[in-house]
Amino acid sequence: MAQNKSLRNAALTVIRELGPLHYRRLTDEILSRGLATSDSKTPAASLNAIVAVDIKRNGANSDFIRIRPGVFGLRRLHDSEALTDASASTAQDVQSRVDAQQRLDKTEQRVRTPYFPTYAAVRHLLAVWPGRTRKQVMGLQKTLHDLRGTPQNAVDWTDPGTWIPQRLEGEDRDLASSIWRQSGGSVNPRHTYGAWSLSQQYGLVEEGIKGVLELSGRGSDFVKHERGDAESFLDEREGLLKILALVAEKGATRPGGIVDDWADYLSSYSGFGTPSTIKDTLQRRLRNLLDRDLVSRKQAMYSITEAASSYLEKAGVDVVSGGDEHQELRTLVRRQEISVRESLRDLLAEMDPYTFESLVQRLLIEMNYQNVEVTARSGDGGVDVVADIELGITSVREVVQAKRHKRTIQRKDMDALRGSLYRFDAVRGTIITTSKFSSGTSEAAFATGAAPITLIDGDKLIDLLIEHCIGVQKRSIDVLTFDPDAFTDLEPDAS
Repeated sequence: MAQNKSLRNAALTVIRELGPLHYRRLTDEILSRGLATSDSKTPAASLNAIVAVDIKRNGANSDFIRIRPGVFGLRRLHDSEALTDASASTAQDVQSRVDAQQRLDKTEQRVRTPYFPTYAAVRHLLAVWPGRTRKQVMGLQKTLHDLRGTPQNAVDWTDPGTWIPQRLEGEDRDLASSIWRQSGGSVNPRHTYGAWSLSQQYGLVEEGIKGVLELSGRGSDFVKHERGDAESFLDEREGLLKILALVAEKGATRPGGIVDDWADYLSSYSGFGTPSTIKDTLQRRLRNLLDRDLVSRKQAMYSITEAASSYLEKAGVDVVSGGDEHQELRTLVRRQEISVRESLRDLLAEMDPYTFESLVQRLLIEMNYQNVEVTARSGDGGVDVVADIELGITSVREVVQAKRHKRTIQRKDMDALRGSLYRFDAVRGTIITTSKFSSGTSEAAFATGAAPITLIDGDKLIDLLIEHCIGVQKRSIDVLTFDPDAFTDLEPDAS
């Protein structure tokens, strides 16, 4: 208890001198100055728990206040800064102003931007909008909105290179063409409302002389520095850091695994509240993080990347108490997964072609295909495995070609398989390869009017082998995390 009190008092001393600090730096300052000692192997985690319990137990009477995840300040200093009018004369006036400032702080952090964009799209647009006027930008959005069509007569917006000259004219055409051209065909002018809303919410562009738009200081920092101060600011305010932390805590998760936690977050920091909006805001922000390589996705499962781990630490976001140790465990798990995947890849590359066909047969059986048979080794017309699969209430025949190759699979290979379907009374086909497919092959796999051909490349094949535990074993370990909240309601026996 004496040690905890010493750490606590030392924390008060350092914060009083240096201002709000992340608990790791706070611990370093305390220990390096000799203000307190700790026998803990993880003194930073201990201090974090001490302060967290203090805030939880004492509420508004705690000396500490959490400024943002992992960062603590002194409540009396924070409250005094909240008083914009030093002439407040009564305790009621003081408390009223403090409450108002705290509500404002909360409002400033709320998730506000609908149709949340990727930052890559925003950067492209911030290269186009400056030099234009707000009227021009909003005029184009209104024009496109008015051309939206009806459910009975839908408008196709998929090819801006076609519809821009057909549907737009004057300044609208010029601006839309600039967006499409300068983004290298990556930003559809039809879908810029989210980027414009984000830019307006956080002042990335501002009106200069004669109402002409120009980059603000924050906008310039956002454009020039990926994961810089402006980007980190947006991530915190728009909940992306929260989503990263949720994904990190889960290890690997589907969006549905964090949607309830995201809904709780929105209830405190946002006006968004309907189930469809909650899911949409989550999906759009996950797409943003995926585009920035801060999360990875395998099938429908999301995990944070190494870059995200470093980013969360830099931003002062704690995933769990004792987060360093847990992050080390996650890193080890990811390294092990990479090692296992490479071992599988090497084995597949050296596997006998006929053994590879048998492996595909076993995989299909594990995937609940029925009547799975390897064809004769000659006269198979490129078909290696034949199987039946239940689609709804119908069972259909499918043919599979197993290609253990290093070369990229071309369109002609797929056409040959498609041409062999009739020989086996099959209605669809699959090519499973250890390599990759050409872009032309991928584009033609589900061509209108043609029999569908599923393409499974080397990475997807390894995913399926791992999912169905073929060539791998999955082992679980129990990891303990410290929960200081469990002690906050305990009071000493008065007797």
